[in-house]
Amino acid sequence: MRIIVSTKDTPLHGFAEFLHKILYKSLPKANSHIIDSFDVVKKLNSMPIDENFKLISLDVISLFTNVPLDLAVESIDKRWNYIERNCDIPKNEFLTGIRFVLNSTFFSFNNVCYQQTFGTPMGSPLSPIIADITLQDLESRAIGTLSFEPPFYFRYVDDVVLAVPSNSSNTVLNTFNSLHPRIQFTLEEGADNRLNFLDVTIIIRDKRIEFDWYHKPTFSGRYLNFESHHPLCHKIGTAIGLIDRAFLLSHPRFHQDNLSRVVNILLENSYPLDLIFQTLHKRIKKLTVSKSIECDDTTEQANKVNERESLFFNVPYLPQFSERFRLVVRDQNMIISYTGMNKLRSFIKVHKDELPLMNRKNVVYKISCNDCDATYVGQTCRLLHTRINEHRAHIRRNSTQQSVITDHRLLNHDFKWDEIEVLDEERNLNKRLLSEMLLIKRQKNGLNAQKDLDRLQHNYVNMIDNLSKI
Repeated sequence: MRIIVSTKDTPLHGFAEFLHKILYKSLPKANSHIIDSFDVVKKLNSMPIDENFKLISLDVISLFTNVPLDLAVESIDKRWNYIERNCDIPKNEFLTGIRFVLNSTFFSFNNVCYQQTFGTPMGSPLSPIIADITLQDLESRAIGTLSFEPPFYFRYVDDVVLAVPSNSSNTVLNTFNSLHPRIQFTLEEGADNRLNFLDVTIIIRDKRIEFDWYHKPTFSGRYLNFESHHPLCHKIGTAIGLIDRAFLLSHPRFHQDNLSRVVNILLENSYPLDLIFQTLHKRIKKLTVSKSIECDDTTEQANKVNERESLFFNVPYLPQFSERFRLVVRDQNMIISYTGMNKLRSFIKVHKDELPLMNRKNVVYKISCNDCDATYVGQTCRLLHTRINEHRAHIRRNSTQQSVITDHRLLNHDFKWDEIEVLDEERNLNKRLLSEMLLIKRQKNGLNAQKDLDRLQHNYVNMIDNLSKI
């Protein structure tokens, strides 16, 4: 069983992100590194393979929770010449920070606190890059001890694909499993010169490698339905993504079957047939032309620079309204993008233990009077009990600082301190302040001074008044 704990909002999450950013921009990628299936095809397509070699894949068992911390720190230490170019922290202090984060994984379950005692925590920003460089060092040692040199060796996180002599599979597995007792691998051998890896099938045919598009047995064919409440560009993008996979992840002899599969998938998701063939024709034409034209390095770099300089203007998607923003950005070197209003997380809830009410933060809260219908609405980015304790402490001490809650308490009214309500939860400060304004206006007998509304133009105040009545 692997413990997966989200470290967001924990005391060390920001520090872990800081260390991760330094490592990410400093460390070079290993020769074995691949980005995705397209990268695999690009690097291996048509590669010659000796007939005495076969395809195998290795998979690390529970990688993150089995990474030895001493090896992880050692791997960072060996790469300090890269890290120090982007880091003003002395090496010893940087390594101390790494150890501090990795040894401080605490979580609670059923009101009992636990500490992870081995491996890197699943859910920490540091874990992926530390696991990656640790595996880099281990795989280098393993390959160096083999009696042969693999024609290729590529790794995607903890999944490895390589070619080995036909009688060497067990030797390779034993070599990798001998590196460290906690880092263990499983082996899968290709059958009939075919091996499934990520979403491609790697095939050895006529002593060369070719590919076919692969779907797992659990593949459902469910994609963004054409009748769903999304902009047309999202739906066309879904079709283009499928066409790209069918065309770029397979040998030309598989194109007809794979493109037919794309058409059937889109039809099952309610896409109109004319739109499917129109998109298919345009995309195939573009892919064919781009394949036949060899871009030099200067052209590719210029294209990347243009992509970076383009700004995205994102708006929530409302039918027949959001599309009008195209007229606003068309002369501003901007690309418009849309965000759907309804997301799956609105309907599918992650079954985590709920935090106690007073341990939540980034919330808009309401305090109700125990003797009348008066209420107070506020917001805080800190733990709710910290802010509530401040309200109660202000009442107990003599202070010249004005507080509407204290003023109301001086009228011999008490508050329902054990019945605090959380009205909204929002990490973004500006959004949280806006939510607070709306919820303040919705009160029937609010105690808030509402001075924050004085900074708004009259039109916006009217808009908030109208929204508060909905």
